[in-house]
Parts: sequence; structure tokens; C-alpha cells
Amino acid sequence: NRSRNRAIFSERQVVQGKREEQKARLIEELTEGEIRRGKVTGISSFGAFVDLGGADGLIHISELSWNQVSSPEEVVQVGNEVDVFILRVDAENKKIALSLRRLQPEPWDSINEQYNVGDVVPATVTKLTNFGAFARVEGVEGSVEGLIHISELSSKMVSHPREVVREGDTVKLKILRIEPERRRLGLSLVQAQEEGDF
Repeated sequence: NRSRNRAIFSERQVVQGKREEQKARLIEELTEGEIRRGKVTGISSFGAFVDLGGADGLIHISELSWNQVSSPEEVVQVGNEVDVFILRVDAENKKIALSLRRLQPEPWDSINEQYNVGDVVPATVTKLTNFGAFARVEGVEGSVEGLIHISELSSKMVSHPREVVREGDTVKLKILRIEPERRRLGLSLVQAQEEGDF
């Protein structure tokens, strides 16, 4: 301000400028597929932000776990130090996509070691459709989802799965088919009941 012979400085602009510089440098250094350590700095409904040492990356909620996650707080908290997998680096828009689940074994890879056709397992009904119900089977390596076809829900004629089960129900199911390459699991409620395992 020349008229008053004053100089005005902004510390915030300097800090912000340094952070932008740091971020640009880090984005150039990062390689997709590498693993970095970072600190969780923020959580939103769609994921968690992780500071990688000068730049924040986002772990989308779908990349937090192989299991279904309804809120990021189920997996991480602000202040947690975590190892993250670098999924994508968008240098143009200065965005970094991260993943936690890519550092954990994929449940479908070990499904044949965990289950056999004919096993009766506990499961949670997750979704109803006109042709059947989807159910989540919890395993050692995480959960997988399978389908109980409408014909496998009851020995009686059923016009909609809601006549037999509701979302959130815990049921015992018999494994009819395991197809890891197609990510498919065929399940039966009626056959588990017939065997007296209910």
C-alpha cells in the first residue's frame, strides 16, 4: 500500500503456494500400482481422504474393503496411519485415487478353499429381486454374495421372495454352485431346511 507506506504480507498464501508446489511434485513422483503410507485427514459419505505427504488422495468408499461398507468410519478414522495402493494419478486435475482393499486378499480368490458345494452356511439376505434373493456369506477372507433363486426359497410356489425372506434376515443356506471366475455363488434355502440344518 504505497499511499500509506505499508507492505501487506499473506502467510496463508505462502503456505498454500508451498502446498501446491509440494502436491505437484508428489503427483509427478507417484506411480500407479505402488504402495504408499499416509494419514487419514478427513472422512465424507463417499470415502476417506489420505495425506501422502503434501497431497491428499481419495479412497472411494467402494475401495475401502472387499466387504460392503455403509460408512467409511467402519474401516478408518481421522488420524489413522494407513498403507494405500495408488490406483490412479490424474496429473491434469491434480487428483489421486487410492485403494485399501487392493492390499487385502480378494475373497473370490480363496472361495474354493473356504467352501465346498453341499456346505450349509449362515448368510445375511442383502437384496430382493423378482427372480430371487441375494445373500452375503461371511468367510475368513471377507464376504461374498450369492443368489438364492426364487425356486430355491421354498417348496411351495412363491410369486415374490418377500413372501419368504426380508432384507437383513440371517438364514442358513446350502451351497449349490461355486463359480469364482464368474463371481457367482448358487444358494438354496429350501435344501438347507430339508436337511434339517435350519
